[in-house]
Amino acid sequence: MKAKVDSVLKQRAGLLRQMGAIGSLRRGSLSRQFFVRRQGGESRSLGPYFVLQGYFRGKKFSERIPASRARLVRQQVRNHRRFQSLAEEFASLTEQLTRLELEPLNHYDEL
Repeated sequence: MKAKVDSVLKQRAGLLRQMGAIGSLRRGSLSRQFFVRRQGGESRSLGPYFVLQGYFRGKKFSERIPASRARLVRQQVRNHRRFQSLAEEFASLTEQLTRLELEPLNHYDEL
């Protein structure tokens, strides 16, 4: 069982390193929007305009992002999703570790 605990601890440490390597992140999702302007019977599409939208602490937020920063913000949004995925994996491993630590107690309960 010690080998299993050591393995889980090693996996958790790896996840923490990966989480720590994420330099910047942004919550939400980035969308590309266009506006249609009608002038003299003609329609013209303007844009794209980029908007970062999401929820934080139960409140909706929306922020216009300049086109020159859209690529960076898109990567930061991906970084946030990656961070969330790593955090969920960390929680699962911690739960597994908790169960492993209780195994000897469970074994004695059967006696």
